Amino acid sequence: MTEERIRNDAIHFARRVLVRQALVGVAAFGAIAALAPKLLILEQGVATSVLSVGAKIALAAIGATTLLTLLRLRTHRNLLRSLMIGARDIDHEELERFAELPPSLAVRFVLASSTISSLMMIPGIRPEKLDDGRAVSLLILAITILSASAIPHYVLTRATTFSLFEISPAEAIGALLETAELYQTPRRRVTYKLLLSVAAPVLLVGVGAVLIANAHLQTFIERSRRATAALVARTALDPALGAIEEAGRNDVVAAAAEFGFLARVEQDCGDAEPSFGREADGQIAVITPLDKGGCVNIRFSADLEPSAAILGALVALLAVLVAGALGNLFGRVLAADLVHATKQVRLLGTDSVLRGATQIARPARFAVVARLGHAIEDLAERFRVFAAAQERALEAREAAQRMRGLLFASVSHDLKSPLNAILGFADLVGQEDLTDAQRESLELISTRGRELLGLIESILDAARVEAGQLTLEPQPTSVGSLIAGAIRKARELASDADGEVVVEVGDTLPLIPVDQAYATRALAVIVAHALRTGAADPSARLVRLTATMAGEFNSEVRIDVEYGSRDVPPEELEALFSRQTTARGRGLTLGLSHARSVIELHGGSLEVDGAPDGRPLCRARLPRVPPPRRPRLSSVPALG
Repeated sequence: MTEERIRNDAIHFARRVLVRQALVGVAAFGAIAALAPKLLILEQGVATSVLSVGAKIALAAIGATTLLTLLRLRTHRNLLRSLMIGARDIDHEELERFAELPPSLAVRFVLASSTISSLMMIPGIRPEKLDDGRAVSLLILAITILSASAIPHYVLTRATTFSLFEISPAEAIGALLETAELYQTPRRRVTYKLLLSVAAPVLLVGVGAVLIANAHLQTFIERSRRATAALVARTALDPALGAIEEAGRNDVVAAAAEFGFLARVEQDCGDAEPSFGREADGQIAVITPLDKGGCVNIRFSADLEPSAAILGALVALLAVLVAGALGNLFGRVLAADLVHATKQVRLLGTDSVLRGATQIARPARFAVVARLGHAIEDLAERFRVFAAAQERALEAREAAQRMRGLLFASVSHDLKSPLNAILGFADLVGQEDLTDAQRESLELISTRGRELLGLIESILDAARVEAGQLTLEPQPTSVGSLIAGAIRKARELASDADGEVVVEVGDTLPLIPVDQAYATRALAVIVAHALRTGAADPSARLVRLTATMAGEFNSEVRIDVEYGSRDVPPEELEALFSRQTTARGRGLTLGLSHARSVIELHGGSLEVDGAPDGRPLCRARLPRVPPPRRPRLSSVPALG
């Protein structure tokens, strides 16, 4: 996945989370609507009423969970905005809170949906003709399915959330992993996840089995009590079967009421037919016509006693506890395997790989961890071949560097001696009377000779820097004399450039500990490059050199060299100082990179910036106190 693709995921993160949450909610309530009529054996009219009320509750639940999710996502808007723009300064604690988003949203989803689903028990919202027993069973079924749907909700949200970690800064991710390992968070999470993944399906199956058994038992009781009500109406209250006094009929009605049958004899029933129906409150009404006119209306309920479901609930609870215990056991074993494999991987060093000691998968008790170990071992085998080749390449490179350093040093010394003789002889000849043409040729020989001598000195110094053998001898030096010597040396290096150097040095600058020879040459190379850069542009031949105090408590002296030309952008100049060859700087790369190395060996630094008008600016910083140990260089001047 490309970085642009992941940034698009960050932009549309909230929408993706909300859409996936809504899909899980629709699927969960759809499962409730599909399973409830069959599991609870609801009649057609009752099922229609349940579906109608359930649709409204589902819309309310999805709307409430969406609102809660939006409120939760608002707490991470700064992090999401930082990931969108590719910011690198992200706090690992903020990433840690963001990693807790999937379980937090899953819990909110279950609690909000279950709370809103429980509203169907309130009179006025409760579906018509739904008795108390089935209402409770329906609520239990809904909460169980919603709780089980938390697993796909968590998985989908986690996949969306953790895709953003791929564009998070490596430093923040590393700190997050270290913190998680310190508190053993991965180990606990593996255990909890495996426990829930095992216990949740068992809970759903157990609750479903109990509800199915109760529904069938309740249906059987309803049919039995319906037959009993018809027998009471036909045998005990029908006058055609014998003369029943009014007092005797009242006794029958009272006796039936003790068993939950509310009987009432009605005379004006018209052409009533035997009927069986359910009242709005869920009670069953049986109307039985009598042979000599009138009818008997008997109302009763078929709710189960709580004790009837206790045994099934206990069995389901026992199954869930056993599944939870097994899931916890498996989770601990899997977490232990993963911890062991992780420890072995972290202890796996180059030496152990080269020796072939990469036995990671042997103690694993889970096939997935064993496969992971085998994959790591295969990767280590490939790395062993690569490391051996890399080690040989490093040895060859070190040998080549030593030989190259010796070669450059030897050749440079051999060139420097005759070149000094040539320059000395040119100076002697220059004291004689010469024609203009002869003097011009002699000056050209002297100029190019001095340039070649400076290049040879840079090669010698670069070879010493590369070998770590360049030793400085810092002495207290005034900034003014240092800059004056650098300008004289720069005039010699850029004798063909007639630019102007403007110097601004404060009167109160302290002495700084520098090796005057090396520091002067380093500043001279920078000033000479600035003069040569502006040689082709008459309007850009002014080079400004400024020395001021800088740093905390004025702990260093800052020397700025501002170029007069915009011909070399700051990015290209930084490439020259970082020993990167550019199209226009092939002959100056070594000198400029060596100048940075010399300044850094003094404990200072050299930065390239852009002036407000776009001209490049070199900012050299030299400390007032010499460094206690040899500083580490940001780059080493390359000899080839």
